[in-house]
Amino acid sequence: MKCNRCSGMMIHEKFYGNEPFWGWKCIHCGEVFDPVILENRNGFGKLIMQRRWGRNGRYVRRSTL
Repeated sequence: MKCNRCSGMMIHEKFYGNEPFWGWKCIHCGEVFDPVILENRNGFGKLIMQRRWGRNGRYVRRSTL
């Protein structure tokens, strides 16, 4: 499996916190994800940044759901 951030190699690893869980970790950049992280990134709470022209002729950034 390849990392989405750096295209490095991902390993399946057990993480320990309040409850132990299994997830994927990149051995190059340290990116970690598990099913909960993937659900949050792909679903609820995803912000999309849009650019538009403002009155002063500059770009204005705003976030939308």
